[in-house]
Amino acid sequence: MLAFTTAVILLNTRVLGASGQGEVAWIQVGILVVTGFSGFLAGGAVVYLQKEIPLRAMLIPGHSWLIASAVLGTWAGISTGFLPAEHFGAMAGLGWLQGVIIFHSQLLLADHRIRKHNVLQVMQGGLLLAGLLMAFFGMDNHSIGAFVGALAGSLGLTAALSIFWASKLPTVDTAHSPMEVVRKLWKFGRSAQTGALLQMLTNRSNLSILAQSSAGLAASGVYSIAYYGLEAMWLVPRALAPLVYTRTAAEKDRLIRMNATQKALGKALLGTAALLVVAVLIPDTCFAWAFGFDGIQPVVRALAPAALFGAAASIMAHHLSGIGKHHWNAATSGLGLVTLLALAQEWTPESGAIGAAWAASVAAAVQCAGLLIAWWRCERV
Repeated sequence: MLAFTTAVILLNTRVLGASGQGEVAWIQVGILVVTGFSGFLAGGAVVYLQKEIPLRAMLIPGHSWLIASAVLGTWAGISTGFLPAEHFGAMAGLGWLQGVIIFHSQLLLADHRIRKHNVLQVMQGGLLLAGLLMAFFGMDNHSIGAFVGALAGSLGLTAALSIFWASKLPTVDTAHSPMEVVRKLWKFGRSAQTGALLQMLTNRSNLSILAQSSAGLAASGVYSIAYYGLEAMWLVPRALAPLVYTRTAAEKDRLIRMNATQKALGKALLGTAALLVVAVLIPDTCFAWAFGFDGIQPVVRALAPAALFGAAASIMAHHLSGIGKHHWNAATSGLGLVTLLALAQEWTPESGAIGAAWAASVAAAVQCAGLLIAWWRCERV
């Protein structure tokens, strides 16, 4: 998946340029908004509720919500000026397809079909890369529409396979009314998904702010490349975070929980720092050679604090989730989002992508501080 994602980014930047990459990133924000809304009923809660509700009974409520989320999520984003109105159809349609894949992937996980879940993830990335190669070089179509078409083909084929596999879920033995299913999905999905949606907005709002600023889509494209690099630095904390969650949830002894999480926190910071040192030492000329435009290195350096604070925040957030304190994750994500919006609006007009990166670093520091306080309060004697 990492190889496919890297190849897609390189293709987009080399063919579409900084402005094209910025527009692509903005469209992808719209897709994430839709999936952020759809996750309230058609997300991770289905795995948690597998023992209470037959998986097949979740299909109709989940798919109904996916359609509503595609329309309402895109409409809300455009109405607030957060998303580009000219791409309403693309964002709603692609967001719906992505939501279907995520929903069915969670159902497959709940049914212990992990291999099929993994196949869907890899298939999506591989088909997108193949579609872009065909559009850019086979058809000589160097446009945003080519990317949208390739992504639509990738998501459409992957969603079709996921639908086929979802149709093989066990039949329902006992009756469950759709409203009963919706109530339970909402009850167990709202807290975690609120935090996830707010975190996504904190991570991606700069792309929208830059695209609509005087710096324009080109600055958004530069920032997106630097931020994708930042996310790659979180390889270690993202691998450790699920383990922290499961171990914390299973361990009743507070001291053992805390010691295990502290060790994971140290590993996460060391792993991130090692990759960060390499990233900040790469000259901007190397980034320009790889992606086709300069200005990426200063943004990477401005995002360096966000890399470390984000790594720590991920571990602490999963610890809090493990002890049932999901609301702290949502609260601190919201605090980070407010900080980001305030500072980015102030700094991007003059400093462009670099100002947006510093705003992201301050927001990450605020969120990390909030999680640290919550962690201490919830686990103190």
